[in-house]
Amino acid sequence: MDNTVPGIRFDTDGVCSYCRIQERLEHMFPMGEEGRHILENIADKIRRSGKGRPYDCVVGVSGGRDTSYCLYYAKEKMGLRPLAVHFDNGWDSDVAKTNLARVCSGLDVDLHTIIMDWPDSRELTNCTIRACVPYIDLTDDIGIASALYRTAAKEGVRYILLSHSFREEGITPLAWNYMDARYTRSLIRRFAKTELKHFQNTDIHHFLYWILVKRISVVNITNYYNDVGEHVEKMLQERFGWVDTGQHHMDNELFALVYYYARHKFGFDWRIVELSAKVRSGVLTREQGEAALKETPYFENEELVDYCLKKQGMSREEFTAILNAPNKYFTDYPSYYSLLRRFRLVFKALCRLHVLPAHAYEKYFEAV
Repeated sequence: MDNTVPGIRFDTDGVCSYCRIQERLEHMFPMGEEGRHILENIADKIRRSGKGRPYDCVVGVSGGRDTSYCLYYAKEKMGLRPLAVHFDNGWDSDVAKTNLARVCSGLDVDLHTIIMDWPDSRELTNCTIRACVPYIDLTDDIGIASALYRTAAKEGVRYILLSHSFREEGITPLAWNYMDARYTRSLIRRFAKTELKHFQNTDIHHFLYWILVKRISVVNITNYYNDVGEHVEKMLQERFGWVDTGQHHMDNELFALVYYYARHKFGFDWRIVELSAKVRSGVLTREQGEAALKETPYFENEELVDYCLKKQGMSREEFTAILNAPNKYFTDYPSYYSLLRRFRLVFKALCRLHVLPAHAYEKYFEAV
């Protein structure tokens, strides 16, 4: 990562702030024997909280590598009774659907799928494209959070297990994919051309209800076990007949457009975040990471882009005009960010207590 990354800083030794963030996270979230002991304690708490209920936790799944392994780990390594929750925005790949079915069946885990209304899903994505901001899939991330919390609340489950790995995936610069309810609402009001009939935003009062009343916590168990390297894919393939989706995030086919749009409009390559994390974690050498970044990306495929635009109902002419329009960031629209900064210490405490995703604090206040 270099100084083209928003908010990056280099110390007197030439080490970037993202490396320092990972060093701190490595210290806070150990693996090995210490990590296993922590996960055993977490599993005991989860089992006690779910006593007498059909499920003791919910696990977000997509059919991709990380979520599939997380579900396996929760069920077989931690001895939990998870409910797998999937948010379908209309862009699931066939491979991802097959993976979901195979992994859930192989683990004997129930799968609960929330299907987004397609006209709403399409218009929400088009809103973010028209807004000229870097991350055009932010409303689906809100949909995922909503699906997990609402399902947990309905089932009386107090724990949501996530699988984002700072060691394998890194932390994305805030300017590249910021999200909150006020920001989302402002984009919808300004750029939506059709009425959204089914979209459920997740606002501050929702989180207060889920956290304070329903007492739901979020635990990123991936932080405590070794998910780095090819052993994960090998195990999933041998055990469940899992098939690699081909590229990171490509269980969601929209990401072909997400990556292409960011590269051609903003000049950045999403792959740099993941590759840099793998270099820091020792999976790749720096030279291998740089060589991978020079390879033509999977999403540099005009036919694939045309397919995505057609499905979105957006003409190539409109899309090209947006690519050539002035670039915008979340700071150009109303958001809650100034409020979040005011309560950053509270935010930090909630992350450290596993009430909010563990490294959300680093993303919102250090990767800027």
